Amino acid sequence: MKIINLLGVFFGIVLLLSQQVIADDANIEYKVKAGYVYNFTKFITWPEDRYETFNLCIVGEDPFGDLIDPIEQRTAFGRPIKLFRFNRLNKEQHCHILFISAAIKDKVLLKGMLIVDNTHTSLTVGESNEFTAQGGMIGFVNRLGKIKLQINLKALQQSGLKISAKLLEVAELIDGESND
Repeated sequence: MKIINLLGVFFGIVLLLSQQVIADDANIEYKVKAGYVYNFTKFITWPEDRYETFNLCIVGEDPFGDLIDPIEQRTAFGRPIKLFRFNRLNKEQHCHILFISAAIKDKVLLKGMLIVDNTHTSLTVGESNEFTAQGGMIGFVNRLGKIKLQINLKALQQSGLKISAKLLEVAELIDGESND
């Protein structure tokens, strides 16, 4: 009986440790993604606008938690970065970067978020497997434990955003929907 109890304790400890490793992996993954999101401001050029802040919006379940909060201590194009979190897209809030959580699974809702609005240019970034194929501009994909970028060049070109060749060099180009 003591052996069974010891085995139970052992497996309980292994389970707790494995959950910690998984949590640490998720933290690392989202630290990397947060770094990419910030660095997009250095490799993407937005048209001139009248906004006092550079707005980063997260729509859906926020996978970053407080890992992305330090981005508000930075600037982009001489303006402070402001972070917004929404459960659903807030059409009243202009977003320079619109991060769409993988938790958004409704294809109709997602399609509505990806439609290019020529009056408010937003870089759409997501992490679902089919994000760029469905019309998103930049998607995060996990390849053998590493975060890689997929870029839908057609969607980016239609948006009026300009992308650096350096960013294109490190990404996989996807021929996704165009949202015409």
